[in-house]
Amino acid sequence: MRHAWILVACSIAIAGCVTKPPRPDQLRQPPPERLLAFQSPTEGDATIVVTRDVGMSGSGCYGAIFIDGKVVAKVAAGERATFHVPAGEHIVGTWNTGSGLCGYREGKDRREVSTILKPGDEKRFRITINPNSGVEITPTTL
Repeated sequence: MRHAWILVACSIAIAGCVTKPPRPDQLRQPPPERLLAFQSPTEGDATIVVTRDVGMSGSGCYGAIFIDGKVVAKVAAGERATFHVPAGEHIVGTWNTGSGLCGYREGKDRREVSTILKPGDEKRFRITINPNSGVEITPTTL
């Protein structure tokens, strides 16, 4: 019976580490010093929007956002960044970054997805942290 209680406690603890989408009142824009590229729209551009989940897991680290292999922003939990990119195929990616424990695996947990955008398109992505698989970036409607 004691083992069953330990299993229940561990399951609750792990479930508490999974991130979730921020509520509208939690959502913020990163400050300009952490938005590094693709901030000025031009004629024929498409838009990529990346939202980082909220939750305890990984919340002390920034999530680096990459577009086509270039770091374009660093976002904290509950932040949403918008990028104006040329139409065409792009690779959008992320990994955890920062100092201390945040940076010790920098680059080792990199995740990427491909997207094709037409002029005027908007595609949204979500950065999540799962205790089993680590950092993830996936398409979303949020």
